[in-house]
Amino acid sequence: MRFKKVATVLVSMAALVFSSCLSTDVGDKDPAVGRGINAWNSRGPESARAYWVEIEDSAKQKKYLSYIDLFNAGNAALDSTDSVKATNEGKLLSACNTALAKFSALDKALNLPANVKEKGANLTADRIDNLLTAGKVNEAKKMYKTAVEIYGSNSKLDEAGKEVDVCNKIASKRASLLDQANKANEIEDFDAKVAAFHEVLAKCTAAESEVNTLVANSPVGKTNGVAANARGFKKVRQDIAIQLEGVFRDKVYDYKDKIGEEFARQPEGTGSGKNGSFTLEEILAHYESVEKNIDTIYAELLDFAEKHNKNVSQDVIDDVTAQKNDLHAKIAQINREIANKKEIESRGKTVMPLMIGLFNAQPGSTAESQKSRPAKFSAKGVKGDEYWWGMVSIPKGQMNDLVITLKDNRTVRVFNENTKSGKLIEKNNLQDLVSRSSRVGNSWPVLNAGSQLKGQNYFFEIQKGKTDSYSGEVVVYSSFITRMR
Repeated sequence: MRFKKVATVLVSMAALVFSSCLSTDVGDKDPAVGRGINAWNSRGPESARAYWVEIEDSAKQKKYLSYIDLFNAGNAALDSTDSVKATNEGKLLSACNTALAKFSALDKALNLPANVKEKGANLTADRIDNLLTAGKVNEAKKMYKTAVEIYGSNSKLDEAGKEVDVCNKIASKRASLLDQANKANEIEDFDAKVAAFHEVLAKCTAAESEVNTLVANSPVGKTNGVAANARGFKKVRQDIAIQLEGVFRDKVYDYKDKIGEEFARQPEGTGSGKNGSFTLEEILAHYESVEKNIDTIYAELLDFAEKHNKNVSQDVIDDVTAQKNDLHAKIAQINREIANKKEIESRGKTVMPLMIGLFNAQPGSTAESQKSRPAKFSAKGVKGDEYWWGMVSIPKGQMNDLVITLKDNRTVRVFNENTKSGKLIEKNNLQDLVSRSSRVGNSWPVLNAGSQLKGQNYFFEIQKGKTDSYSGEVVVYSSFITRMR
């Protein structure tokens, strides 16, 4: 009798222990939920269905049954890779991410079968290596962390983790150097900026040595991911050196811009000094000062280039030299025109700046390459028609348009020849070059002016209006019609 009681107690204890081993704390007291989880973990995911269909709460039942669908979808994603070639990384990565996403959505109390975890871990480890090889370190870190949480660890995933660790250290060093280079680039003072860049480049040498040591001492140093990141790190110095080259290039082009600004500078005469009212002597003196200042700026550029001869490209210097020579040629032409006083005086009033073209686009304009800085003109106390002239620079083959715009609706005519006298216009039967069909408001265009003008001079007549004063401007457009549309 005593023996039977002992046996009964032992059976009860064994049952209790067995029940304890199978049960899982899922925070839900529904017996059907717990039995389903125990069935999943002991006999496989599909075994849980028979228990979860007995859950009375429909929303809860739907949630737990969906875990079976999630598992099947994740498992199917893993199985789909069996027939995929190793070269088709796109499909392999997609299947890997699908499996991780599906399995991540499972309740933490549900265990994956050992064969599924092994297969998922192996697939993920290869994807991590490929992500690191492609330089996607942060993406690889995230994938590794998720994979360990879902699949646990195995030899391949452990190795991938070591790869991630080494590559992350390399990426951190790279990011630090590039960040220092970006900060150096924000320094305003040129010499201080260059010194800061050289300091960063010096740090690159020490960092490269540290990376080489890190890779050499790592058991995963020869893996594709680590090798690729080590090679990529060697480009950091090159990238920063290119940034430094840009600093010197910008400085050179600053000189270039100063030369262009000097060319477009307005004169400051002792006469009335407004919109073409300068004397010929004042205009000539202005352009002589422009030429002198351009030579001064250019000399500063050459001194700068000699001081930094290892950092300033000769191609850039040649570019600025060509610009300077071109501007000198234009100024020489202006001086020749101005010097011939008698011929100049026969032309009428002079617009300023005397020469315009797309080379002197308005600074800050969103359409600098489309519209030149204007030549301006104005008059007061006008008794009748008045005549003006100027010069225009349009490269050969360019279909640029010359446009004269007034602030009132006076009639404008543009000619190839002298318009000082209205009688001369009629006597010589001068052709009006304005395209009246393309006129917009008070803007009078000469389309394709480069081919219509015989030389670089243009002459125009402002006819008498309803008032005794007027003002306007002359500009060059790359395409007046396109802009007006």
